[in-house]
Amino acid sequence: MNEKNIQEYLNIIKKKNPTICLEIGFGSGENLLNNINKYQDSFFIGCEPYLNGLTSFINGLQEKYYERIKLFKDDVRILLDYIPDNFFDKIIILFPDPWPKARHEKRRLLNEVNIKLIIRTLKKEGIMYTATDVKDYFFSMLKSFEHLNNCVIINKENYIKKPKFISKTRYMEKTKVINEKAFFLEIKKILD
Repeated sequence: MNEKNIQEYLNIIKKKNPTICLEIGFGSGENLLNNINKYQDSFFIGCEPYLNGLTSFINGLQEKYYERIKLFKDDVRILLDYIPDNFFDKIIILFPDPWPKARHEKRRLLNEVNIKLIIRTLKKEGIMYTATDVKDYFFSMLKSFEHLNNCVIINKENYIKKPKFISKTRYMEKTKVINEKAFFLEIKKILD
């Protein structure tokens, strides 16, 4: 997907007025494939910079879904430059690279600057789903979202319960095997 393709796709889906979902860093694409199959009235954009993940996803994608999904193989921040405000109904970011060393924390995808860029593209009443198995990263995300005036965290009662919109992935199963907990956030945009 390049700049011209992005604009063409955005124009097509705007006319149809469907539910539009963005999944950032979809890995092998288990969650994305499941949602494409489950939510037949939705359109999707998947952003994954790694060729192995894209290949796995494409191998599992049925031809009948081609018109409802576009893939972007680059840094999501480039894609977001082309996305209008209040565009996505749902945004999903599962287990982004935690960059665990303190000197690398600024590289984390979900930091205060990037969260604002991402939230800008979410519609009012839209939901953003995130997950991590790194406690430090979870609390960093939580703090960043709590500072936003235009969003609320809707799963404050239970950060361990997996939201229904998120499918089990191989990575989640791996987390269970090594006895790590996954932490989930569901964020609702309440103001434009």
